[in-house]
Amino acid sequence: MPAALEWSAYRDPSLPALERERIFARAWQYVGHLGELGQGAGYVAGRVGDIPVVVTRDRDHALRAFLNVCRHRGSVLAAGAAARETLQCPYHAWTYGLDGALRSAPRSDREPEFDSGGISLRPASVGAWGPLLFVNPDPDASPLAEVLGELPRLVAEAGVVVDELRHSVRTESTVEAARCLRARPRR
Repeated sequence: MPAALEWSAYRDPSLPALERERIFARAWQYVGHLGELGQGAGYVAGRVGDIPVVVTRDRDHALRAFLNVCRHRGSVLAAGAAARETLQCPYHAWTYGLDGALRSAPRSDREPEFDSGGISLRPASVGAWGPLLFVNPDPDASPLAEVLGELPRLVAEAGVVVDELRHSVRTESTVEAARCLRARPRR
């Protein structure tokens, strides 16, 4: 097994898209912190690979996740985090509840065949580990707790209190590159 990836893996422009499609779009990904939802109902939007997702929490504190895309014309519904009880499409103002159900569709009364009862946001899987929110775009994904396996126990044994973790800026790691002395020009 090689100690590092071949150099071509870093230069092949097709690999990041392939990884997003085959790995990240089918896996649990961190999307936010429970603290971003505030104390009541609201949402926090994020991405799993190239897929926009939104986590909602209703008045009863039930967590749900959906693809963050309007069912009408595919516009992204939410950005960031907010204490709101609905998600509204900026394109035609279709409005969804935090349960994903379509609540209103302006001018739909002009379409005699329109049935709003069968329209809702596409669900995704959501899980929390302490205050950390994770989403898997697959609504039938194995539960987060099952995927984490022994990790929560190992982290607790290491003395890390997950409930005290705070949201921080996510950045791409550059530590390995900083240690590659041969790759840096001499001054």
